[in-house]
Amino acid sequence: MLWKAERIAQTIERLDRELGDRSMVYETFVNAEGHSVYLVLRGKTGTVEFHETEADLYVVRRGHATLILGGELVEPKRLRRKQQTASSIQGGIEKELGPGDVVHIPEGVPHQLRIAEGQSFLYDLTKFDEEPLEPR
Repeated sequence: MLWKAERIAQTIERLDRELGDRSMVYETFVNAEGHSVYLVLRGKTGTVEFHETEADLYVVRRGHATLILGGELVEPKRLRRKQQTASSIQGGIEKELGPGDVVHIPEGVPHQLRIAEGQSFLYDLTKFDEEPLEPR
């Protein structure tokens, strides 16, 4: 598949308009068997995520965020699709992310993006070995 720069620029403009006071908006570019590609815009700190079978690849386009990675889930809750969320991460490491950075998060590693208030963070997200998606 090919995503032309013009289409991506139009999608980013639309996501910027849609974000408002939401924590996140995104565009799905492809859901293929076993992987998906998204363009994600976050306007607030995300929830703690833990994927039992999925790996993530982030390519940062715009903005800055702190990635909390590893450690232990605090008060974990099971979700569908072999995932968990938690109230926080204990003992994780923090990595500052900015434009051009690329991050691979293997399956089974807790992670969370912390976004400074009033800021936004735009990145490409590729999910590998993704569990089948539920209708949006």
